[in-house]
Amino acid sequence: MRKGNSFSQQAVDYLKDLGGSANVEDIVNCASRIRVTVNDVTAVASDKQFIADGAITVVRHGKAIQVIVGLDVPQILSVMRQLISGLDIYDAELDEYGLTPIGEKATMLYECFGLDGNIQQITVSNDQIIVQVKDVSWVDPFDIMLQLGIGVTAVKTVDTRIFVEIADATDIARQMLMMDMTKSKELMRHDSN
Repeated sequence: MRKGNSFSQQAVDYLKDLGGSANVEDIVNCASRIRVTVNDVTAVASDKQFIADGAITVVRHGKAIQVIVGLDVPQILSVMRQLISGLDIYDAELDEYGLTPIGEKATMLYECFGLDGNIQQITVSNDQIIVQVKDVSWVDPFDIMLQLGIGVTAVKTVDTRIFVEIADATDIARQMLMMDMTKSKELMRHDSN
């Protein structure tokens, strides 16, 4: 038996039902649905399998798949994104929001960089996350990042690049990249409407 909560198990099952991580081209959510664009519809399991794994129902339109799961969708989707990014969700228990400790640190650090769209690039070098931003005035100062208790040990600003020293920099940066890609896609959709 796997350790982890029901969000973790549902995420694992739905990702398997969708044909695995490699078959997921895009994944977002609304209030009660996981909206997925898949690469190969023939790799997607039957509606019956999704329902057996806990879904309420499934809506299909070509490569667009909607897995209706109810109000737990944010927690399930968070775990699915962690799985897609290659993190082992069973290394630690999830918090009330369905995040691992690394996911929680990444979320808190991500929010230190200001409004959506301020982050231009995220890279990592050893124990540093390097974040290129549009406007450094939107970035929280070091003392705020330190008070979060997420392991930030130093912050240095050079032009529009912020160097954040933090334990688990690679895993946290990977999660921040996933969040940034999701936010960027949401902004592009909003701008096109």
